[in-house]
Amino acid sequence: MPMHFIIQQQRKALGLTQEQVARCLNVSTAAVSKWENGLTSPDVGLLPPLARLLNVDMNTLFGFHETLSRQEIGLFCNQLVGKAPDEAFSLAREKLREFPRDEHLRLNLAILLDAVLVQAPGIHPELETEISAWYAQLRQSEDETIQASANSMQVNRYIRQNRLDEAQEVLDTIPDKRVMSASLPDKLLLQVSIYLKRGQPEEAALALEQALFQEGSRIQLLLSQLVDAELSCGDIPTAQIVAKKSQTLAQVLDLWPYNQHTALWQVAVHTQNAQEALTELEHMLEVLEQPWQLGDTVLYRRMAPQAKDFQPGELRTLLLSQLERDPDFTWLRDHPKAQALLQRFHT
Repeated sequence: MPMHFIIQQQRKALGLTQEQVARCLNVSTAAVSKWENGLTSPDVGLLPPLARLLNVDMNTLFGFHETLSRQEIGLFCNQLVGKAPDEAFSLAREKLREFPRDEHLRLNLAILLDAVLVQAPGIHPELETEISAWYAQLRQSEDETIQASANSMQVNRYIRQNRLDEAQEVLDTIPDKRVMSASLPDKLLLQVSIYLKRGQPEEAALALEQALFQEGSRIQLLLSQLVDAELSCGDIPTAQIVAKKSQTLAQVLDLWPYNQHTALWQVAVHTQNAQEALTELEHMLEVLEQPWQLGDTVLYRRMAPQAKDFQPGELRTLLLSQLERDPDFTWLRDHPKAQALLQRFHT
């Protein structure tokens, strides 16, 4: 991005006028206007104070290194895991000042830090506001994938905060592409037909594996939501049946074995059945102790080389933290088996 765009955008983002920038740098307002219109550039001696005033580094001012690679983003996010919210946000802000236009970086940081705040609800309202501002910015992205992710995350945040009218307002702006394409031939099946006609059966099988994994994961999520809905209706027997079906689905579709136990855990926690809850929790923790690769499955073996390495450590920590400290699990914590699980799996 050219320097004149960076100067103008950052000035506006900070709420500064051209006159204020001019006074701070001891130049005329006309000079600042020319910089922003690309007619002239600041003198070399003005660049460091201009960068400080605009709260950017020199690389950003010159438009260098505007984005990070996906690997660099992942490595930086890993550095924030386990840090206290204030420290994590401070490091994130510093990185965003360095790469203010990297939307993928901002989205990944927003999702990660949003999860941090979920574990400490209501304690950091100012940080909640900051996350909302990041999502609001990302919702204006020209990248449809980023925009859709930001919209979905913001809806989830509003639901979590019981701001349901605002959640509905954002949700109404999200197009349902399944409805839009319902009357069209299935693109995947057409693509598979082309692959097979071309003598590319491996490509056809890989495309089908990817679609099956996505659809299976989505159906399991729907079943989990249905369990919640049935429990809210007070129909515990039906919730138990749906949870069993969710377990069967995970087995039949070669999904992550952890998913075989989540719906049953939901029901046991809702009914405060300590024995069943701890049985399912033990199964989940045992799964998290075992390596799991798509390449070991029958249905997704071609997807394995493309799959990201899965790190279950965060989920394991969250489960143990809930059992050990969450007020909602007081009824379960003092059970002898709960104490045994904490002792067995805590590191």
